[in-house]
Parts: sequence; structure tokens; C-alpha cells
Amino acid sequence: MATTPAPADPIQGRATFGVVGMHCGSCSARLERALSDVPGATTVTVNLATETATVRGTADWRTLFDATRAAGFEPQDRRQRAAAPAPPATERSHLPVAIALTAPLAVLGMAHVHEEPALLIQFLLATAVLLTAGADFYRQAFLLARRGTANMSTLVALGTAAAWGASTWTWAHGGHEVYFEVVGVVITLVLAGRWMERRARARAGESLRALAKLVPNTVRLLDGSAELDVALDSVTVGERLVVRPGERVPVDGVVVEGVSAVDEAALTGESALVTRGVGSTVLGGSLLHEGRLVVEARRIGADSAIGRIVRLVEEAQAEKAPVQRLADRISAVFVPVVMGIAVLAAATHALLGHDAETSVLAAVAVLVIACPCALGLATPTAILVGTGRAAELGVLVRDVSALERARRVDTLVIDKTGTLTEGRPSVTAVACAPGVDEAQLLMLAAGAERWSEHPLGRAIVEEALRRGLPTLASEAFAAPVGRGVSALVHAPEGPTEVRVGGRAFTDTPEETFEEAARRLGAAGSTVVWVSAGGCSLGLIALADTLRAGAAGAIDALRRRGVDVILATGDQPAAAGAVAAALGLTSIHAGLQPADKVALVRRLQAEGHVVAMVGDGVNDAPALAAADLAIAIGGGADVAAEAAAMTLVGGDIRRVVTALEIGQATLRIIRQNLVWAFGFNILAIPVAALGLLNPMIASGAMAMSSVLVVSNALRLRHLGGRPDNRG
Repeated sequence: MATTPAPADPIQGRATFGVVGMHCGSCSARLERALSDVPGATTVTVNLATETATVRGTADWRTLFDATRAAGFEPQDRRQRAAAPAPPATERSHLPVAIALTAPLAVLGMAHVHEEPALLIQFLLATAVLLTAGADFYRQAFLLARRGTANMSTLVALGTAAAWGASTWTWAHGGHEVYFEVVGVVITLVLAGRWMERRARARAGESLRALAKLVPNTVRLLDGSAELDVALDSVTVGERLVVRPGERVPVDGVVVEGVSAVDEAALTGESALVTRGVGSTVLGGSLLHEGRLVVEARRIGADSAIGRIVRLVEEAQAEKAPVQRLADRISAVFVPVVMGIAVLAAATHALLGHDAETSVLAAVAVLVIACPCALGLATPTAILVGTGRAAELGVLVRDVSALERARRVDTLVIDKTGTLTEGRPSVTAVACAPGVDEAQLLMLAAGAERWSEHPLGRAIVEEALRRGLPTLASEAFAAPVGRGVSALVHAPEGPTEVRVGGRAFTDTPEETFEEAARRLGAAGSTVVWVSAGGCSLGLIALADTLRAGAAGAIDALRRRGVDVILATGDQPAAAGAVAAALGLTSIHAGLQPADKVALVRRLQAEGHVVAMVGDGVNDAPALAAADLAIAIGGGADVAAEAAAMTLVGGDIRRVVTALEIGQATLRIIRQNLVWAFGFNILAIPVAALGLLNPMIASGAMAMSSVLVVSNALRLRHLGGRPDNRG
């Protein structure tokens, strides 16, 4: 009876899954080739540092997993929420076994005890190491040989087999010059190196896992009047969840009951607590400080703000920087070349008349010292740590090639509204008629604007609330388009008609406050007049205020040698006021989106490397044209941004952080590549000449990989202050 094939399960444009069993750059290169042959796989990226494979196209999940297993690795399905992958149980248990067997073996070998019982013990211990801790190396080498490929396991298997075989032959023929200890020490040091690498790589991913842990695994579901503890994965959109003080909001949703002070710093970067009540939107990962909330789930898991942030960082870490391509190409052919060098070294020593021990040890040393682990880890580990640290500091890196471009930026074109400024008006000055104080004027104006939807009206109401002024009731509200608002405000002295708007609408005489209006208008403020009962009360000036830290960010950019150019669609007066406050001398005002693109292209034609900072909406064309695009975004909006980097929470100071991280990450990558290439270039000839003991070679190989990863981990300490050089 024929079996029905399982239905196809195609990836939805992009698939990322974990891979267990990769140990060096040749491993990732081989898996990349295998997955590229899968029908429907258009682009494949395998990352050794994150132990993941990313495939774009229309391939089938099962086919991808089968291809991964056929290449000698084990896939891990990460479509469900899961903890970081643990190393295989066999790998965790082999190191203690190897140490226990190798310690006495090394003592006997290095003490040069040549009596028959001692040689027998060395043979038994070395054989035990091969059959237990070393078994995986031979198993993998055999599987790879059947496919006509090789990797680090091949090098270790060939080297230790040669040492064991030559020693056994010598002992069986009555000789005493054996080196069984090489077998145990090499396998033990390689396993120890892998253990240290795994620990270092786990530390490299801590920042991303900490971000994901902001969302709890279990939640309190409101079922009627009962509260049930359930798994977050079981929650569906529309269900209501209870969040208590001290707990984190598990989903993006809308408050349907309660009021609370909420800390959203982890997502938006805003340190001040915000009040969230009925009708307010709350973000998953936010921390409640006081008050119980009932939240209706709107976006869950990967669709939530925190989920999208994590996904953006994971995507960046899965990508390969252009600087890594050379390392990948070398790693792909490195192992066969090394095997050839080892054979050539042994043959050369034999032809020169050296004994078998010298010839074999030279070949073993070459095989062991040449493991391309450090080469494979040099770039991806730095990217893993750099992008993770960037996320901690509020910079989401969507395109890792941006890290390279950030180092070369010498000109920054920056938008004004919503970038250098808050993007919304606020009250900057109040001028009152004789006998009228500011509190009275603002209280009446806010009463009239109470029901207004206009940004200027909302700003006046917010200013009155900020000053703690009482809210006055009003009625008969009217808002003639383009003129202002009027309402019957219930003032303490009785109901009175209050008008807020243009001079003509409020019947304010031309000469009243003429000097103040002219001065404030010239500074870029919008001026509205206020009258009550037909009498002029004064005027209110409103302007888009600078973001906190904007001046410090501009100063820090100048100190880095970056020329800052203000490009805005706003009027020259408003642009000039912002430029004067920040000390900017290069100003381009009244620009349309196409004008901003032209400005960027002109600067590039002059030889500048241009970064563009904008809000990602009307600035999108210029962002696309720039060498480095940096978008201002909030935690809930990051997935919609089309820039290489996004500043979470809109903190403009993070522009400096973004450039700093790019420069530091590329510096670490270059240091790692210089070390990895230099180590192999220098060590292989030394080993081939017979000047390097295989045990020393094994330790040096392991430490070179650990050194590369540890160097990348220095990025974790990169400071968050804009003027910090790290």
C-alpha cells in the first residue's frame, strides 16, 4: 500500500533555524552549499557564531532539514518560542572523560617512562580516549569522507589516528619512543576549546536573550471574573490579561480597565514613567510600577513590539558583512589544502632521512594547528556582540553592512521636525495684557481648546495641565477652519466667550503686542491671540521644541569630525531658530522630498560619505539615497522603518552611538581577521618544519579561537553615552 507523502510546508519567504554540530568555518561553508542546492532556496546564509541557517525563497521546511542532516548536522526548529540551544549531551560529557583519561596519560608520556607496564597503560588510556571522547571526531570524519568533504573533525581524526597508529606500531615492534599522550592531549584540548568557544558565544548572545526575557512565559488570563495562569503561547488576540504592579506587560494591547504608571524604557528609551489608563496602548515588556491593569491583547509574540525588535536584531546577526566573504572563501578550501600540506610535510621529512616519529609528528602538528575555527568565528562573533550591544543601547541594526559604512561617514544630513525636535508644538512664551496674569490667560485658552483636535490647541491644554491649572468647563464649541476656536467657558467670574486664533478672529487691534508678535514670529514660533468677552487678553507662542540631548549630540558629532547639515521642509524662520540653538551653520529649508535626495546626491558627488537621519516617512527617499540611513522610531514602529539603523525611542544622541558601534565593530572584525590569518600563516610552516609539538599546536589552536571570541566580547562594554569613545 502506497503511503501518502506529507503535505508541503513551504517557508514564508524567509526561514531561520538552529544548527547543531558546526565547529569551524568549513562546516558553515559546506552547509551553505548543501542548502543552496535545495529547490526553492534563493539565498542561504549560515552563521557559525549564532549557529543558525537563514534561507530565503520558497523551499520546504522538511527538505531543508533533510539537507541539513545529509550534510552532517542536526537542524533545530525555532518557529516556536524556545530557550537558547544547549550543547549536545555527548559534547557536555566528553570533556570530563577526556580530562580523566588524559591526565595520567600525559604524566606517563611526559615523564618518559618506557617500561613495559607503563607503555601498556599508555596504550590502553590512549585507546580509551579514542573510543570515548574522540569517537565523535571519527564518526564525523567518516561521514564527511563518504560525501567527499572534510572539516575540523577530519583534521583531528587524521592527526590523532596517525599519532596512535605510529605509536602502536613502534611499541609492537619493541620500540619505546611512543607519543600516546599526543592523542589524549590533542582531543582534550580541542574539546576544551569548543567548550570555551560555546561559553563565549553564549555570553555574546546574552543581550538578545535578555531582551526576549522582558516578556514573561506565563500570564494571568481573565476568564469572566476568574484569573487563570496560562502559557503566553496559548493567548489569542482579543483575550484580556491582568497585569499587577511589579509585573511586565506580556503583549501589545489596549488598557480596558485600571490606571498605572508604566516604565517603557526598555522599548522606547524614555526613562520617565508614563501614565496608561483606559484606551491607552501598552507595549509588551513594559513594567508596571503602580496600579492594576486589564489589557486586551492586540499583538502577541513575534508581532509585538518586543518581538519585532528581537527579530530585527536576529536578522542582522544572521547576515554576513562584506568583510566576511574572503574568510568564507578561504575556509571552504582550507581543510583540503591543510591535508595536502600535512602529507607533503611527512613525505619531505622522510625524504630528508628523518625518523618516522619526526615525520608523523610534523604531519600531526600541521593537521591540528590549522583548524580554521578562529577564521570562521572572526567576523560573525563580532557582529553578534556588536548588534546585540547596539540593541541594548537603543540602536537596531537591520543591515550589518551598515556597520562598515558607519566608520567612513563624514557628513550627516539631518531632518528637523521629529528628529532634532519633538515633532509637536509646545508653549514657549506667553504675553499678557495689563491686569491679566499667565495662569488666567492659559486657563481660559485651555478651556476654549478643551475639545479641539488641532495640535496647537492640544499643546495649550497640555501646558495648562503641566502647570496644574484647573480645567474649566465649556460649551458651544466652534472651530471655523483656518481661523481658530471659540467656546463659552465657565470662568470663575461667570460664563464668557473665549476666542483663540488669528489676530482678526480674536478682534485684537493691530498695535497690541505688535513687538512681541514680531519677535516671536521671527524666532520661528507660531503666535495665537486670546480674547475673552471681546477684550484682548494676550498672546501665546508655540513652537516645536528641541529633543533632549540634541545639542550634546551635535557637539559630539563635530568632535568626531562629522559635518552636520540641517535639511528640512519647514520654513526658513523655524529652521533658522533650531540651527541657531544648535550652532549649525549649514541650513537647507523649505525642501521637498526630492530636494533632500538631490542634496544627498550632490554631497556624494563631492566625495562625501553621507548619513541621513530622518523620521522614515517623508524622509524615506533621502534615507534610501544616503550611504547610511538612520531612522528615528519608537519601539512599536521599528518594524516599519526602512533604514539600515533605527534609533529606538527617538533619542537623537543615539546617532553618535550608532556611528561609534559601527566603528568599534569593524575595528574588532579587522583585529580578529588579522589574528586568524596571521596565526595560520605563521603556525603552519613552523609545524611543517617539525618545530611544533602536536600538544602545543592543539593548545594554541584552541586558544586562538577563544582569543577571537574574547576580543569580540569587548564590544559588550561599549558605552552608551554619546561622547563615549568606548
